Amino acid sequence: MNAYTVESPRGDFTGESVGVHFHKGAGRVDDSTKEGRAAIEYFRRQGYILTAETDEADEPVLEEEPETEIFDPADHDVADVLAYLDGLGSNDSDAVAEAERVLAAERDGKARKTILARGEQKQEEQQ
Repeated sequence: MNAYTVESPRGDFTGESVGVHFHKGAGRVDDSTKEGRAAIEYFRRQGYILTAETDEADEPVLEEEPETEIFDPADHDVADVLAYLDGLGSNDSDAVAEAERVLAAERDGKARKTILARGEQKQEEQQ
């Protein structure tokens, strides 16, 4: 398991983002769960600073490329899917493409009205 300290682009941010709690711009995440790995990938794409934590300060840390797991809305409840979509933001093409992929998977799968309505709302906001 690799653990990381995450620094938010907003140094004063206190709250939760993609399931990780931040206090005064800093949070902690590890790659022991699928959600943790997804959060790490999201933070990297969004320009957060990730610093690998070690037990010994003198030991160099080689960061491995985490396996990219695709978020499948069918594996999550409505609240988790909505939180994931909200965490993506809408300020870059990768986030927009990921939101569209998740919504398409939802349409083709469980087609839960709450999630699809949020997707329509986000698309209207982008126009």
